[in-house]
Amino acid sequence: MILLLGKIGIATSWAFVALNCVALGIGCWASCYILRRSFEFSSTTALVICLLTSLSFLMVRNVTYTLSDIPYFGLSTPCLWMLLRAETESASRRWKWLLAILPFIVINIEVRTIAIVMIPAFLWAAMGGMPAAKRVYPRLLPYRYLLLAAFVVGVAVSCELLIHSRYWQFNLPTFLRRGIVRSLASNFNDHTSEWGEMIVNVPLSRLPAALMWPVRILGATAILTSIFGIWKKRDQIDSLLLYLLGGAAIVFVYPWFDTRLWLPFFPFLMGYILLGLRQIAPSRALRPAILVYTCCFCVLGVAALIFSTRLSFAGSRFPDLFGDGHFRATYRLALLKEQPAAGERIDPDGLYLLRRFEPRAR
Repeated sequence: MILLLGKIGIATSWAFVALNCVALGIGCWASCYILRRSFEFSSTTALVICLLTSLSFLMVRNVTYTLSDIPYFGLSTPCLWMLLRAETESASRRWKWLLAILPFIVINIEVRTIAIVMIPAFLWAAMGGMPAAKRVYPRLLPYRYLLLAAFVVGVAVSCELLIHSRYWQFNLPTFLRRGIVRSLASNFNDHTSEWGEMIVNVPLSRLPAALMWPVRILGATAILTSIFGIWKKRDQIDSLLLYLLGGAAIVFVYPWFDTRLWLPFFPFLMGYILLGLRQIAPSRALRPAILVYTCCFCVLGVAALIFSTRLSFAGSRFPDLFGDGHFRATYRLALLKEQPAAGERIDPDGLYLLRRFEPRAR
């Protein structure tokens, strides 16, 4: 994409952000239809969740970054909507949808490797979803031991491929250094913190240290609540649920703290949390609580948007306001033509990228 924009002469920061905004809009639009079809939410509920998605600090922050998160969100959600649509079609029409979906799945995997979780979702849609699974199950029951053996072989082959993958080799030293107990504790802290950030709509770096544990407890509560929501849909398994479970299984074993990994799943996580809340809380108390929460979430989202916009139009003050100061000298040289002071380091790659893609730095 960047190469194509460069060929037509608009490979600039504003073009990257504009394309991310388009992808975010497509993702929210498709998510609205997915929420109505998969969760059977009303139009109002689906639109509110999409509003929360667009005002999540995750979206506000990453829409200005030239990373694959927002494009993948915009590409994956229409694909998921098509899979859900294919499930409910007759066999002849279903294959037309599936053939149309295949190239989109390949593109999604090229954009983000985690899109491999679309493969079981595709197979589920190809089979015909839950109604077909109920018809096939009695026929497969006599061959359960053979299928179990095939499953074990498949798991063994997958483990072998994983062990030799770049992902495993990169993270193996971390697992070995931490050990099993510390790895489990670290993963628990990291992923409850990620969910806590998503729920409160504020990054932990902007919160006082005293709120770290309350945010983690809130994140753990949100995870449990979403499990209640998933359990409610155990008799209505669809492509979206398989996609979400596969993505969560991958992210939960990731040994680092990075909330943006949940970005493509955000509206659907909120949907399952809402289903869980409807299971455990009376509707009389839930409705006003959701209204208050939505208002607070949106206020914080608007604040994040104001902060991001302030950075975008900071002009000569941008090097001092953006990030943690690591690239301050590089930005000053590129944008303001100021030579670095004693002890300041210029990042050559950062300087090249600025001069390549930022017109003010050329």
